[in-house]
Amino acid sequence: MAKESTQHALLIDTCVWLDLAKDPSSEPVVNTIKDMIKAGELNLYCPSLVKEEFSRNKDRVAEVSKQRLSQEFKRIRKVVDQYGDSDDKGLVISTLDDIHHKLPILTDGVFTTIAIIEELLEGATVLEPVEAIKIKSAERAINKKAPFHKNKNSMADAMIIEHFFGLIEDGGANAFSFVTHNTKDFSSSSDNRKPHEDFKSHFTSDNVSFYINLVDALKSINPEILEDYIAEHEWVEETRGLYEILDQIDVMVEKVWFNRHCVREEAIADGRIKLVPEDQYKGYDPGTIRSDIWSGALAAAENVKEKYPGEVGPFTDFEWGMLNGKLSALRWVLGDEWDMLDT
Repeated sequence: MAKESTQHALLIDTCVWLDLAKDPSSEPVVNTIKDMIKAGELNLYCPSLVKEEFSRNKDRVAEVSKQRLSQEFKRIRKVVDQYGDSDDKGLVISTLDDIHHKLPILTDGVFTTIAIIEELLEGATVLEPVEAIKIKSAERAINKKAPFHKNKNSMADAMIIEHFFGLIEDGGANAFSFVTHNTKDFSSSSDNRKPHEDFKSHFTSDNVSFYINLVDALKSINPEILEDYIAEHEWVEETRGLYEILDQIDVMVEKVWFNRHCVREEAIADGRIKLVPEDQYKGYDPGTIRSDIWSGALAAAENVKEKYPGEVGPFTDFEWGMLNGKLSALRWVLGDEWDMLDT
């Protein structure tokens, strides 16, 4: 008995999911699949062995992706350092240092994409390897039919494609698409955009399609949704650069220091802190300040006031808390412990 009709049945090979997982920039693509499923435009099918293969390989793929990006960065920096034009080298190295600071965040994007893929696979219609699928796959091996035409064990690939053919025979959708990056086992030797000759009989209908590019498959279902999603993701919050963070830390330090200076100034005015000459200063004492040091502090305070006109207070308790909180947060990002507020 045929299943309830769905608009489009999509089966994606394991290698496609793993390639998507390697690249954080593929997030708009996997999110597009989510939206199309929610909109009822497609039904995602997933052989159980695809889920198992992805789960088994996702950590390795993520680690390889992180290492590759880090190694590429190191190679580029080394080349610039050795062969870069001396006039521009400093600027380029500075820019690369900023990128290096962003690497942990950039590589963590891999895990975001993996999480979305896992959500998709969890919600997909799972196809179990029933006896008929196993028999048909074994017959391909006996007859040296693709994907066994390369004289290697391709049972997993055979079962994946037989699952797809089973969907077509079941007729539970208006259209069917199979997507793979494994052109050696599934594509025609003359044109890898077309299915292997051993599969051609299953792809004769206009509503059955073979793709080696997931984006092309999604565009064939809905030409506009992917473009809209990519446009939406073209604007992203840029990670702050290292030097931008350091500059802001300097700003916060000066403002925090100035307000502490003002507190001391009030304490000196009402006699709670006394100014003493250098020869009478007996070491650290919260009740005394060397007069020569205080003269330097007064000059520094004037410089801060001129540098940040109208930005150095007086502050409300909330504004003072925000100022200290910003300094603490920025320092934490660069490795300090929380509440590091020394000035």
